[in-house]
Amino acid sequence: MKNPVSLKKTVRTVVALSTVAIALALAGCGGSHAGRPATSSRPPITPSSEPPVTSAPAPKSTGTPIVMDIGGQEIAGELDTSATSLSLLAQLPLTLSFRDFGGQEKVAELPAPLDLTGAPAGSDASPTTIGYYAPDQRLVLYYDHVGYFAGIVPIGTYEDTRAIETQSINFTVTLREAD
Repeated sequence: MKNPVSLKKTVRTVVALSTVAIALALAGCGGSHAGRPATSSRPPITPSSEPPVTSAPAPKSTGTPIVMDIGGQEIAGELDTSATSLSLLAQLPLTLSFRDFGGQEKVAELPAPLDLTGAPAGSDASPTTIGYYAPDQRLVLYYDHVGYFAGIVPIGTYEDTRAIETQSINFTVTLREAD
């Protein structure tokens, strides 16, 4: 019979080698090395108990189409179905004076506050976002990316950032529901 100390060393060696072998096998299945994506052309293996993921067609819009008229130039947009958007829709048609703010957005003060029921505490607005900045009761047209700010409530999107970005410092927009 082997010495108990020798047996413990043998068991430790076998466990260590097994751990290394398992780690190497798992690393080979990981799909990336040092942050680089895998170059394998094989699709990922999906467990048979779950249906494979397929891409579905984009859902049809359920928002309300709007038009932003800037001196005869019409820009299409859409407001979502949130309580905040619905309270803006109730104020339309609406003519607002916008001004540039921070080289990222155009802002206009609204005549009445919007409903914040169900609104997020803040958001990270991206270009083409129509937002409501609740602390200042402003409608905001974002044409550049802004980081997260408390008080930003995204309520829709519009189609042409260039048309908004290139407006003079002060300009007027008439918002209405699309025909």
